Amino acid sequence: MKRLVCVAVLAASFMVGCANHPTVYVYGKYLDNKQKESVKRAFEGSEQFNIEFNEFDFPVSITQNSLLYSPLLQHPDAISIASALSASAGFPVQRTQGLTQGNHWYTKDSLALYLLPEDIDVSTLLVHRDLAKRYQPQGCPRAIALTLHPDGKFNLQTKEDKQHVEQVITGKWKYRQYPFIELQKDGDNYSEYYFEIKQFKGADQVSEIHYLQLVSLNPGYLSPGCSFVNGTRL
Repeated sequence: MKRLVCVAVLAASFMVGCANHPTVYVYGKYLDNKQKESVKRAFEGSEQFNIEFNEFDFPVSITQNSLLYSPLLQHPDAISIASALSASAGFPVQRTQGLTQGNHWYTKDSLALYLLPEDIDVSTLLVHRDLAKRYQPQGCPRAIALTLHPDGKFNLQTKEDKQHVEQVITGKWKYRQYPFIELQKDGDNYSEYYFEIKQFKGADQVSEIHYLQLVSLNPGYLSPGCSFVNGTRL
């Protein structure tokens, strides 16, 4: 009851002089529909924010409920109000900080909420769909690209050095346990390719980049030292 009263008081103070509502971008990748609906009701009921959900990846540094805010936020009270509303929906904010330059929402009157269910194991945040990407080869003369599709299928595009003939190897990819994945070609009864997942950060002039690298453990057709890399901006 006290929490609801606090939210109401904060919202009332926020209404004064508030012509344009800031937008809250909710990173709800790990929430189920019921949890999303709870957050939506809390924010829409306050009538103080525009709210938008997305399924974007989390920065690897975020392992708890976090609220990030733009330096162009017009009403500083929005930070405490959004935090209170998130808590009323069952997601207390444990970390608050300003958005870093290069983030999509940096130049907007906005906040970003990264929400995680209580029962999630943060050590396994890299789930199956996080790996479903197109990867570029490094140190793989025969490889053009490796694509892991969300439905569990893969395409490995390769070429022959002499004939320069491109071919596509297809099949299923499996992610049984971090940090390994395996590729099983169509028609085979076993997996032929095995990779170890590695994660690291980099940066360019625009922003930080989170890299996923699949390092070949049994090169075979692929050359020793072969790996595949995908980068996502933070």
